[in-house]
Amino acid sequence: MRSFVDTSTLTKKYILEEGRDKFLRLLEQTSNIIVSPICWLEINSVLYRRLYERTLTREQLNFLRAEITKDFNFFEKVIWADAVEEKGLELIERYNLRSLDAIQLAAACVAKPDVFITSDKRLYAPAKNELKSVELII
Repeated sequence: MRSFVDTSTLTKKYILEEGRDKFLRLLEQTSNIIVSPICWLEINSVLYRRLYERTLTREQLNFLRAEITKDFNFFEKVIWADAVEEKGLELIERYNLRSLDAIQLAAACVAKPDVFITSDKRLYAPAKNELKSVELII
C-alpha cells in the first residue's frame, strides 16, 4: 500500500505521542511512504521546538535526526511543482486551509496514494473530500 503520511503523523514514528501504536500498525501494511515537499522542514521544526522546550535533549535530537535522515532516503518525496502549487491554491479557496496544510493535501492529491494518513483534525475533512481513503490518527 502506498501511504501519504503528513508530518503531524510521521513524527509519531520517532516520538512517543498519542496514536503512535495505531500508526505503527498502519506502517506494517505500507510498502511505500510518500511525504510532501515541506515534510523535512516541518519534522526538523518539531524536533528543534522540543529541544528548545526541553522535552528533548541534544543527544536525543541528534539520534532522531540521524534516524529520520536514514528513513528519508527511502521515502517517496513529492517534488514542488506547478501542479502542487495550483492544487494548493484550489484547496485554500475551497476549504480556507492554512498554507502548510494546503501544501500537504495538494502534494497528496498529486501523488494519488492508496491512503492519506493525518493527525490533523482540521485537515481530515478536506482530505476525505479530495482523496479516496483517509486515516485519522489521534
